[in-house]
Amino acid sequence: MKIYYAEITDFAGKAVMNLEYTASAKHSAKLAEIFIKNCPPAQGFNIRLAFIEAKHIASMMNNYRG
Repeated sequence: MKIYYAEITDFAGKAVMNLEYTASAKHSAKLAEIFIKNCPPAQGFNIRLAFIEAKHIASMMNNYRG
């Protein structure tokens, strides 16, 4: 399964934080734009792609203790 996330960068282009996972690159980009607009030290972002297997998602859901 492919999921996307935005990696927020500082003025030097160094990654400082990752935003939440989304189903599309476009959605991740929109979240990053909103974040940067509301957080002046953030200067840019990169869209990253992650591959996660269904068994890992099931494991995370089964281990949730909310």
